[in-house]
Amino acid sequence: MDTKELLASLEKDARRISNNDIMKARSFMLNYVKFLPEKYKKAYSTELFSYYYETFMEIKGLRSNPVIEEIDIETYNELVKNYSQQFNEDPLESYFQRFMSVVTPYLIFITKKPLHPVGMILPGGMTIMEPNGEYYCPIKNKQTEVDIALCKYCICKDNEEVVKTDRYMCGKSFRY
Repeated sequence: MDTKELLASLEKDARRISNNDIMKARSFMLNYVKFLPEKYKKAYSTELFSYYYETFMEIKGLRSNPVIEEIDIETYNELVKNYSQQFNEDPLESYFQRFMSVVTPYLIFITKKPLHPVGMILPGGMTIMEPNGEYYCPIKNKQTEVDIALCKYCICKDNEEVVKTDRYMCGKSFRY
């Protein structure tokens, strides 16, 4: 499979997801984060969902061809399998899972963007950074023991790589 074939498939799947389905996916996300501390609740229910929704709308509105690259089918199948194992309880989660089954592969294989938006606060108070066009995540390598974590597919590098190369990128110091 290549990126052109994947994008055609994602566009087709996106057209099958209604506004009502998206509202149900959003409801699932709101319910999923209701017990988080307030600052994380806002980040996950508003910032993260907005990022996913904007990405989804980008997919639905695409009229251009991506750079055509081969996609490792084993990696893609592993991603789909891992993603499908994450959800199983809430009646609304099937809507969220369907919505994200379009957004996640698009971010990973087509646009090569992080799974969380740049600047979003993560556990520990740190954020995804993008100095010099590279993406860095403070929890990337901390998720290696979590079998179903999608971090291993994300374009982000671990923040430790920033520390090793340059502690003061873009004229700003970053918290580590």
